Amino acid sequence: MQKAALRQKLRDVRQKLTAEQIAQASLAATELFLKNPSWVSAQTVALHLAVRGELPTAALLMAAWEAGKRVALPRMENGRMVMRLVTPTTPLAPGAFGIQEPPATAREVVPSELNLVLTPGLAFDLKGGRLGQGGGDYDRLLAAVGPNCTKVGWCYDFQIIEGVPVEPHDQRVDLIATPKGCRTVIR
Repeated sequence: MQKAALRQKLRDVRQKLTAEQIAQASLAATELFLKNPSWVSAQTVALHLAVRGELPTAALLMAAWEAGKRVALPRMENGRMVMRLVTPTTPLAPGAFGIQEPPATAREVVPSELNLVLTPGLAFDLKGGRLGQGGGDYDRLLAAVGPNCTKVGWCYDFQIIEGVPVEPHDQRVDLIATPKGCRTVIR
């Protein structure tokens, strides 16, 4: 299946989830992921705020702050995604694509500082393939992180598919976190 058709199919499935299904999935995924060694050991994490039916991340964001982790959120600047440091008091405002973003004055977190990147996606496979929205922002971020950074796909279980169509520029994840647990990818 072509990327565009696969994206639309998975968006359609995601949009049919009820608020209760989303809340239950978020709770289950968060509880399981908080026990994962890659999360426990990470000092500086890149998270994202879920939009358009994505698996919510708000509880994970709060847990990161409670655990004393440094948290970076994405901000679109001049057509590129920049990770900026946020605290519980950092004001967020709608930015590109209507997504809440930190202000430009928040400290930039360069990719080499990150120990863990939580990546959204429409589909993942067990070889680490990831199908994003098509803009390439997370591919560029994942390509720039250090070798000890864990790249995590954050999704519903139905978003794990047999094989994601990948191209040479597509970056793979190391781990997939879902409401049913964490799966280390096999390369």
